[in-house]
Amino acid sequence: MKPQDFYKIYLPALEKAFQNDEVNDGFYVKGPEEYIDSIFLDEVTQYLEENEDAFLEKVAYYFDAKSHYFPSINEIDIDVYKKELRDEILRIKMNLSYI
Repeated sequence: MKPQDFYKIYLPALEKAFQNDEVNDGFYVKGPEEYIDSIFLDEVTQYLEENEDAFLEKVAYYFDAKSHYFPSINEIDIDVYKKELRDEILRIKMNLSYI
């Protein structure tokens, strides 16, 4: 799967996960993988396993922190961290001519 194809599937799922990130079911907040259409899930999972980057790592840290009720990540307020991730989503969309 090409990065462009991955992000066209992943970013909408991430945005949906952000909309529901206040729902914590016993130390579990649904991450973007939970919002990906099952048709694409195997490919997306494979992409995530084979490709790491700083953005995807930050997303993982964010949802782990939300799940454990942490107020911050690396001394950055969790709401500020989320805004930084949203800003990065916009940059990725612009780079992929996705907007």
